[in-house]
Amino acid sequence: MKVLEPIKIGDLELKNRYVMVAMGPELGNFTERTNEYYIRRAKGGAAMIMTNVIATEEIDGSGPSSTLTEESFLGFKDLVDRAHEYDCKVCIQIMPGIGLGTKAKHREKPASVSDTPLYPGADINFHELTKEEIKFIQTEVSKTLLLAKKAGVDAVEIHAYGGYLTDKFMTEKWNKRTDEYGGSFENRMRFLNEIIDNTKKDLGNDYPLIVKFTPDHFLPVEEGYRGIDEGIKIAKMLEEKGIHCLHVDAGCHDNWYMAMPPVYQQEMAPQMISSRIIKDVVNVPIISNGRLGDISKAKAALENNWLDIVGVGREFLADPDFPNKIANNRADEICKCISCNEGCIKSVSEGRHIDCAVNPIAGYEGIKEIFKADSPKKVLIIGAGPGGCQAAISAKLSGHDVEIWEKQGHIGGNFYNACMPPFKRDGSYLLDYYKTMIDKLNIRIKFTKEATAEEVLKYNPDKVVNATGGSSIRPKSIPGIDKAHVTTATEVLQNKALVGDNIVIIGAGLVGCETGIVLAHKGKKVTIIEMADKILPEPVFIQNLMMLTQLLNHSNIKTSVSSKLIEIKDSSIIISKNGKEKEISCDSVVLAMGFSPNINIFESLKDKVDIVNIGDSIKARKVLDAVKEAHDVALNI
Repeated sequence: MKVLEPIKIGDLELKNRYVMVAMGPELGNFTERTNEYYIRRAKGGAAMIMTNVIATEEIDGSGPSSTLTEESFLGFKDLVDRAHEYDCKVCIQIMPGIGLGTKAKHREKPASVSDTPLYPGADINFHELTKEEIKFIQTEVSKTLLLAKKAGVDAVEIHAYGGYLTDKFMTEKWNKRTDEYGGSFENRMRFLNEIIDNTKKDLGNDYPLIVKFTPDHFLPVEEGYRGIDEGIKIAKMLEEKGIHCLHVDAGCHDNWYMAMPPVYQQEMAPQMISSRIIKDVVNVPIISNGRLGDISKAKAALENNWLDIVGVGREFLADPDFPNKIANNRADEICKCISCNEGCIKSVSEGRHIDCAVNPIAGYEGIKEIFKADSPKKVLIIGAGPGGCQAAISAKLSGHDVEIWEKQGHIGGNFYNACMPPFKRDGSYLLDYYKTMIDKLNIRIKFTKEATAEEVLKYNPDKVVNATGGSSIRPKSIPGIDKAHVTTATEVLQNKALVGDNIVIIGAGLVGCETGIVLAHKGKKVTIIEMADKILPEPVFIQNLMMLTQLLNHSNIKTSVSSKLIEIKDSSIIISKNGKEKEISCDSVVLAMGFSPNINIFESLKDKVDIVNIGDSIKARKVLDAVKEAHDVALNI
């Protein structure tokens, strides 16, 4: 398999084609915890890990990127030495600056390439970096890279993509300078080219050097964004500069979902469009990324000659062992990333450390590892959603005797419904993983088995985990709520409901909006009613929100916010909007008004048996919450 074949970057040979791309983990400057996080991926079969560092915090302040200084040098060297024990190379990704609006505490204003507004309509402008500050940044880059070389790092990647500082220098959209760093193509490339020149002078011409850049922002060129023609020009320039490898990405913060495509991006990620084109015009190896943790997508990209090296980020969080599992013909045991962006980029962007919705140990390496229990217990799991499945797997790996009772005929709970839309089908890979591991670990599971207090007590478990999730809210106070043409979004998603052609959905949260998109693509006319003053009133991470908003922009979908459902009639509904009642015709009503916790079994047993509540049976939340709680419960049995 080509993905397992070795390849060279300059004189550096990688044992396979899987490279863990840089992600700022926010775990400390090469502390023991940071190193455990990286080494876990080296041990799992990565050919090379990329560690993200910022050259200086003098300009942008601290962030999720580490810093490599004299103080953190020994930690970094320990990381490099330990990675090498697994025949895993280490590449340091150097970020000259952020340039997006963060600032060091002693600075009055955020700094960037030009004196432009922080964002459209902002009443504050960036401080335009002076030439002295530019030279200071470049000097700090050199200092960092010389320390990295001293530590034995195998390669260097210059961070120059995605609308961050270096890319802003390179792009007409953001670079409005009138000195030698702005204006012409040559001037806009000067900041990057000077860093390349300094790096080659400091480290030598043959030191493996990679540049990560964005050939195409996939935004209007007439507005100053980069199109592929200039991207090709940059690629050729970099090859002439003696770069040994190009790392191709897509988009920028103005269409951020392209950089880390959410689950809604089911087709091949847009990075492949650019990498295919760039590969045809240069002779150096091409790395690209974008949901390539999916082995089928990685194989297709390599076989179609769209890239040479497979860059993977989030799948290394979900399952650090996935390269070894592929090499050992155990691909069915891979825990797939569901591209929710909740535990990784969302967590880090909010100032917490890196995490993962499907891997509760990610970011907790050495802290939340599974060990065999001293005294195995008899454990009953009620419910086989993500929380229940994870609790069962973690408890079984800890040596306990585990049985699952599931009232449906399948695993997954409400997450099963969430995987039904065509634009979210990859989520079902997680359910496939749970099925595989339940089988391989010989975990007993009884389907169509609804737990009662009497039967649980008869079973006599040492520990009960209530993972029964939540049920769709159906307020009895609304007249007409029980009419035959009223159903729930979960029933619609499972294709268990009869709906007409003119549908009203009550509730514009994630479930309501996603259900509306599914129905609209089936040719139904959909009106989504929301009591709050905006669609998607619950916080949705910006990358996911951007793409979901595009999907909602469908000709078959109408929305009405600040609208309260008053009554459901036989062929219409009555809403109250701005103090006035309004009638909306429809032949079906779909309820997406949220979920209430299923706590009956918990309440009936809490004083009779050792029972704990997890996931949506506490309150409706994310897969991330259920999986973390499940694992923590298992560790404490």
